[in-house]
Amino acid sequence: MTRRGYFLRLAFSIVYDLFDFTLGRIPLFGTVTDGVGTVALMALWGPAGAVNLLELLDFTEQIDGFIPTATLVALFVGWREGFLFGKPQSDSRRIAQSGREGTA
Repeated sequence: MTRRGYFLRLAFSIVYDLFDFTLGRIPLFGTVTDGVGTVALMALWGPAGAVNLLELLDFTEQIDGFIPTATLVALFVGWREGFLFGKPQSDSRRIAQSGREGTA
């Protein structure tokens, strides 16, 4: 994932959370969007997107709209991959650096 790709995915996650905050409060509609949202987040963020399944526990759909789960997952992945607070290195650069360390 490139840095630009990460921030596009982050923007999508923020839009999804805004959608969940407003329209996701409708009881049956909110449950369906939580399920579909989980599939979408797993496609975007991998296994970390499964955290969105916790939103299915609130069957009233009143509490989970206040927790921006998709954005939190996106920020976690960005932090873990180094996109937020450091410069991410490409795989080829990591391989090149590890090769130099082995010969020194």
